[in-house]
Amino acid sequence: MSLICDYIDFGAPFDHLDADLILRSAPVLISVTLGEERSTATDFRVHKLFLIKASPVFEKLLCEASSSGSDNSDGPEPADLGIIRDDNDNDEDGSSWCRDRDRDLPVLRLTEDRDTLHRLLTAIYPTEVVYPQTLEVMMRTFAAARKYNMSSVLALFRTYCDRVARIVTTENAFRAYLFAFGEGLCEEALEAAGLTLSQPQTFESYGEDLRQASGPALKALWKHRQLAFVAIGFGVQDCVAEVGDLRGWKATSCSLRVGDKSCCTEMGTRPLEQFMLYTRKITSNFSMMNFPCFVEIMSSQGGFKCASCKAPIRLNLLRLFNCLESHVNGNFSRMREKFLSFFNGSAEAHTTVPGSSEDPPKSFGAPFDRKDSDVIIRSCDQVDFHVHKAVLATASVVFDDMFTAPGPSPHDQVIALTEDSKTLHHLLTMLYPVNLSIPDTFEYALSLLAACQKYQMDSTAACIRSLLKGRTPPLFTVQNSFRAYGIASRYHLGEEALFAARLTLERTMNFPECGEDLGYISGAALFQLWEYRTECTKVARDCINKMKRNQTTPTLSRSCIGSINIGKYETEDIQAVPRWWHTHFLQRAADRPSPKTVTDRVAFERSLTSHKTSSNCSSCLQPDETRLDNTICAAVETKLSAAIEQVSIIVVSLARQRWGLPEILSWNAWQVRLNTFSA
Repeated sequence: MSLICDYIDFGAPFDHLDADLILRSAPVLISVTLGEERSTATDFRVHKLFLIKASPVFEKLLCEASSSGSDNSDGPEPADLGIIRDDNDNDEDGSSWCRDRDRDLPVLRLTEDRDTLHRLLTAIYPTEVVYPQTLEVMMRTFAAARKYNMSSVLALFRTYCDRVARIVTTENAFRAYLFAFGEGLCEEALEAAGLTLSQPQTFESYGEDLRQASGPALKALWKHRQLAFVAIGFGVQDCVAEVGDLRGWKATSCSLRVGDKSCCTEMGTRPLEQFMLYTRKITSNFSMMNFPCFVEIMSSQGGFKCASCKAPIRLNLLRLFNCLESHVNGNFSRMREKFLSFFNGSAEAHTTVPGSSEDPPKSFGAPFDRKDSDVIIRSCDQVDFHVHKAVLATASVVFDDMFTAPGPSPHDQVIALTEDSKTLHHLLTMLYPVNLSIPDTFEYALSLLAACQKYQMDSTAACIRSLLKGRTPPLFTVQNSFRAYGIASRYHLGEEALFAARLTLERTMNFPECGEDLGYISGAALFQLWEYRTECTKVARDCINKMKRNQTTPTLSRSCIGSINIGKYETEDIQAVPRWWHTHFLQRAADRPSPKTVTDRVAFERSLTSHKTSSNCSSCLQPDETRLDNTICAAVETKLSAAIEQVSIIVVSLARQRWGLPEILSWNAWQVRLNTFSA
């Protein structure tokens, strides 16, 4: 397929004939036809002087380009900024520059789109500034200004978006936070995170926006929220210590009638009680931190009166609220550096590049150091395994296709892989007649299965799963279920993701419960898990409701329906279920819809005891209560398990999508594909 890129001029005011540089935007795909892809890039004819004055980054790039042979190691390299050579201009010097032969001007190709470059340039030229108007545009513009270290431009746009036409609001704060975190904008991420405090941190409140979140972003936001409420609590304590009993906070305009002899010095306890009520509310719901809510709560029980003379007393509520707000904001300011530490490095990639270690490669040793080996596979931590093509090709469709691909295939060729040495060792012991090395953590177990999926080793993966299922104690537990689910989803391991998701049903699901594991779960996977849990809860409730003789919603009555015949509960059908049983199981399913948790025997016995004590029920008094409890719970658990097993999570295997292509690749193409594949 041929790639065609058309270059168009932006026009006024960036079309001066005396311009000495062309800035070229990133190309935009406009059409795809059979055998051809056509895109357009926009050219801005600008003056180097404006760029040099506005940006130290451009100053370095332009000075280096104008002085041949200079070696200035300060500042970012062009490749770090995404500035790349334009191959369509047939430039052969290998630099970031090319030349427009028609206009005889140097061309610097950037990764920003046309509109972002336009906004940046209007901020440094004597022309009308084009300001961002939407959240996405604002974040892209801020990121570009920060990338090129254009501090004055960034300050200009921040002032406009904060004070003139505020774009980030409480309603879009979560989306703004995700954009800022992804672009590495710490200041904007902190501001947006502060606005999210006015919204509950729940999966329902985030909704579809959760799909765009990364695991590190969610973890940082959760940590910020924890510390923020600590700061709010300290601010409340400082304010309470200052205001005392509120005697000194009466309104100065509160004068008595002429001749009134009342003292009005006894405040009583109610003003302080109302104030403390408000402080308790804001420490749990920061959305109430505003003056209207403060006035509403302070006056919710009518006006205040002097405890001695009963004369009306008016407090200076605005001054009191400002005092509280000042102390809370003061604590936020003191903890600012700690807050920012959560978002530092947010845009950095946390991936391992094969062969990037500075240490020289070393051999793993026996048994993978045989001299008759004909290929070397190198781990990402620079450990070499001397192995045999025939063994790899027999076990893996990917390696078989690689070794039979056209092109040179010299002896002792080195294949750099993205897996670490421990994972490769686990994998190779499954292929060779040597002592098995079974993973001892669920992280390495999932990494091993991901490698099998990546290289299409289906029989090996089946063997590994069989070994893991028989392991005691099991690697996958309720305690590590959220983290295991996140890692399995990232590796696109559908079977393991579903197994871990079912284990999470035994735990409550909220942000504090996920805690540190949030860093391992992408927002999309977390949203999918929440939807899975919601469906499981619905299925469990439906299953429990079907146990009632009538299909209507039960009342909260504890009365039983008829007498209980234990023989009925030893059959497949469960009939004549007492209302308190029904209510008990529904309440258990609402929070943790796991069949094991819903039918927990200890919890059921507690409810039975409570029911008999409160209602003196004779229907539930059986000669063999233990047998009755176990029989009922076992029957309910069986039905719930069958229902929950019908609910699944679909995890698409990208390995199948990427590797299962009916194309013939050269040896070099296979090497590139191996190194760039991401599980």
